[in-house]
Amino acid sequence: MNADLPPRHRPFARRLQTFAERASIPRAIGFITTFAFAFTLLAAAVEELVEPTTFTSYGKACWWAVQTVSTVGYGDVTPTTAGGRAIAAIVMIFGMSLVPIVTSVIVAILTAQWRHEGRERQE
Repeated sequence: MNADLPPRHRPFARRLQTFAERASIPRAIGFITTFAFAFTLLAAAVEELVEPTTFTSYGKACWWAVQTVSTVGYGDVTPTTAGGRAIAAIVMIFGMSLVPIVTSVIVAILTAQWRHEGRERQE
């Protein structure tokens, strides 16, 4: 796998392969949770920077980000500027796709592991 890649991509491919080899259900849940949490905090920080008059505190921006990423969207706090709405659109799309995409990747990795282990047992 690494031999076909340019040298600058080999460390990333090695890390990805190591991640795939170590995948397990608890690690997958931890990864999904950590990734969603980090994205939510980052989205809150960016939205607070872009729209400081609406999001007067980081806590208020976090509340908005949690609502948006989780696709609950109470609507009690909403962006009003074009930049704020553009960020909100990105966060909404990410929120809708986060769990299915990451879960699909993890399931594919785990399925490949289980198949590989099954083949080893047969041999």
